[in-house]
Amino acid sequence: MTQGKAEALIALGLTLRGTSLLFSKLAMRTVGPFTLCGIRFLISFAVVALIFHKQIKSATKKEILHSAAVGFFYFVCMAFELLGLQTTPSSTTAFIENTSVVIVPILAAIVYRRLPKRMDIISALIAMVGISFMTLKGGHLGFTTGELLVFGGAVSYAVTVITMDVVTANDNPLIIGVFHLFFIGFFSMIASIFVEGFTMPSSPSEWGAILYLALVCGAIGFTIQPIGQKYTTPERTGLYTATNPIAAVILGVLFLGERFTAMGIVGCLLILFSIFLPSAVQNGLFRKKN
Repeated sequence: MTQGKAEALIALGLTLRGTSLLFSKLAMRTVGPFTLCGIRFLISFAVVALIFHKQIKSATKKEILHSAAVGFFYFVCMAFELLGLQTTPSSTTAFIENTSVVIVPILAAIVYRRLPKRMDIISALIAMVGISFMTLKGGHLGFTTGELLVFGGAVSYAVTVITMDVVTANDNPLIIGVFHLFFIGFFSMIASIFVEGFTMPSSPSEWGAILYLALVCGAIGFTIQPIGQKYTTPERTGLYTATNPIAAVILGVLFLGERFTAMGIVGCLLILFSIFLPSAVQNGLFRKKN
């Protein structure tokens, strides 16, 4: 697989997952976040495992353990995201989550023992300014509890990206893509039983939202990322997180009546600028023409 095709898979997966915020918010009207995660990811695993049952028969013990590690960090990420989403607009959640774009290169520098590039540092600073604009409350800077939880999800996602980069180097990415769905659902079910008290969804609208999350966002969106990430770098994977908020913001405005303040819009633009700046500089968009 070429790097271009791999990154197209990542972009598609993240775009599909960007729609999950709206449907998660709809499903969580009466269902707890851990219960939602448990049901949707176990359904995703069942569907994908059925489709690729021949391929996953060759899974090794090492690949199962690696899938468990990826699944655990994804579980932590999803827990932060959904707990924060209960009190935070989906559009705001989408943009704060995307600070992982600048967290990933910094974390990669630590793990792989290489200094972060100057452009990565500049992008991180611009993104932090953007987050500050988004979180100004009453004339002072302050994160709400929900926004802090979402930011925790961004850090957890960055850890997940690096973990996935390490394990897919020598593992079959399809096996990681299938089995990490099971472990996200497994850890979520355990948390649901002990934290929320597991209860099945009761309304057709909840089941409709859960099935969308399981089939579109999970079975497709989560499965194809490990396949694509095997053929590109974690920094590039982090960059493509920028495709995530587009769907979330559009759906949040259209269906949930969510609005951004002027300061919030400025913050979003700064974050988007920080995301695309490295690529723009690399492609020479800011060079003077002779």
